[in-house]
Amino acid sequence: MRARVLPPAEWSRLDGQELSALTPYVHPENIKVLVVEDERGKIVARVGLLTAVHFEGLEIDPEHRGNAGVFRLLIREAFALARQHGEEWAFGGAKDGDERMAELLRRLGGVEMPVRFSAISVKGS
Repeated sequence: MRARVLPPAEWSRLDGQELSALTPYVHPENIKVLVVEDERGKIVARVGLLTAVHFEGLEIDPEHRGNAGVFRLLIREAFALARQHGEEWAFGGAKDGDERMAELLRRLGGVEMPVRFSAISVKGS
């Protein structure tokens, strides 16, 4: 067995795996795909290590909710910051049950992904 970073030229080997649903949305320099291969070179395990733009904590004060200008300015500038990072996509999420945010993400052109995100400490491992 050996572990290695799979170069983008070999990402087609991930076709049909869950990770292949993510790679089209991230520039190759912002994701490292780590694989474990058996002695014949077959991929037996994989994980992506991702550096990505993620929109988080979108909130508008109650007295300004419904003001389309405030929302448009916020989103326009957030998109511009993401592009400054060289990204064409950014990630965003809605809390479970927050259909209002889920609908907003859909209206912004969001592609829903069937995942839940967690924070994992990697200190001292």
